Amino acid sequence: MVAAARRVVLVADSAKYGARHFARFASLGQIDVLVTDTGLTDEQAAEIEDLGPEVIRA
Repeated sequence: MVAAARRVVLVADSAKYGARHFARFASLGQIDVLVTDTGLTDEQAAEIEDLGPEVIRA
C-alpha cells in the first residue's frame, strides 16, 4: 500500500517515537510527512527529518 501511494502521511503522537512495537507498516524513509504533537523535541524532529519525512508538530 505504501509503495502504491503518491504521498504517505503518518499521524502519531510523540510517545510513539523510539518505542518498540510488534508491527511496522513502513520505515521513516518511506514516509513523506509526519504529523505529531508538540511533545516531540527539536532533536527528535531533526533525527526524523534526516531520514526523509517532513515533521509537522501541531
